[in-house]
Amino acid sequence: MKIDVDLSHITALIIDDSRYARSYIKTALQSFGISTILEASDGPLGLELLGSHAIQLIVTDHDMSPMNGIDFTRYVRSGDMVKCVDVAIIMMSGEAAKEVVFEARNAGVSEFLVKPVSADSLFRRVRAALLNPKAFVQSPAYAGPDRRALSRPPPGVAERRMAPPLPKPAPLATLITAGTAPASAPATGASGPVLRPAAAERTGRRKFTPGQVIFHEGEHGLEAYVVESGKVGIFKTVDSQRVILGRIGINGVFGEMALIDDEPRMASAMALEDTTCLVLPIGALKAQIGKTPDLVILVLETLLHDIRKMGRELGQVRGALERKRASG
Repeated sequence: MKIDVDLSHITALIIDDSRYARSYIKTALQSFGISTILEASDGPLGLELLGSHAIQLIVTDHDMSPMNGIDFTRYVRSGDMVKCVDVAIIMMSGEAAKEVVFEARNAGVSEFLVKPVSADSLFRRVRAALLNPKAFVQSPAYAGPDRRALSRPPPGVAERRMAPPLPKPAPLATLITAGTAPASAPATGASGPVLRPAAAERTGRRKFTPGQVIFHEGEHGLEAYVVESGKVGIFKTVDSQRVILGRIGINGVFGEMALIDDEPRMASAMALEDTTCLVLPIGALKAQIGKTPDLVILVLETLLHDIRKMGRELGQVRGALERKRASG
C-alpha cells in the first residue's frame, strides 16, 4: 500500500461501540498521516462532536446502539442537528447483504466497507472519499453523495433528473508529489515511532545489544515482543532507583499489555544480553483482538488492571528492600 495523498490536515471522527475497533481504526488512520482523530462510542456522542469540531471524515460502524450507523448518517444528511451535511462518511459493517449495502447507500454514506477491515481497504475508501468526492445531492427524497456512477442513466432507463448533473466539489486531500512529504507526518514522536502503512500489520525481527532500552515506562505502546534469543529485564523506576520486576527468556512475551488496554507502558524493558526479538505491531494484534468475544475482552481487561496494580506494588516493595539493604 502506497500513501500518495496528504491527509495531515484532515480531522477524522471514529464512531464505534467497541473500544478495540476504534483503537484499530485509529491506528490505521494515523498510519495514513491523519494526526487529529476524535472518538465516539455511539451516534449521539458523534453528533455532539460534529457540532463542536470541524470534521472532514467520519468512519462509523453499522451495528450500534442506541443509534445505528444508518440513523446516524440520516441525521447528519438531514442537516437538522449539524451543519456539515456533506461530510465524507465511511460505513463499516459485518453484514455484506445487498439490502444492507443499499440501505447504507440510500442513507447517504460516501463509501461502504465489509468487515473484517484491512488497512489497505480502508485507505482506498478514505482516498476515494477525500481525493475524488462526489457531487452532493439534496432533494426531498434524498440527501447525500451522488449515487450515480455515470452521468447518464443506463441504456433503456428513462432520465429522471430534472436538472443537469451537479459539478464535482473540490478534493479535500492533495496528491503527494515526488520529493515532498506531508507537513505533519513525522517518522518519530515523543512516545516512539509512528506506524507506517507497510509496517502497520507486519511482523519483523529486531536485535538489541546488552543494556539497550527497548521501551520506557510511560510510553504509548505500538509493539509487543517475543524473545527468540537472549534475555530481557523488566524494570520500574522507584524514587530514582531502577527496580527489576522480572526477566524474560526465550519464547517469553512482553510489551503486550499496553497494546491490549491502551494504557501507557507500566514498566521499562532492557536487553540484558545480546537479544533478538520477534516484533508484533499493534495493527496485527488489534486485528486478532477484534475477533474476540466481548465477554473474554472484559475478563482480560480486569486481569490487566490487577496485573498493573500488582506491578506498581511490587516495584514499591522491591524499591524499599533495595534501600534497606543499601542502608544496612
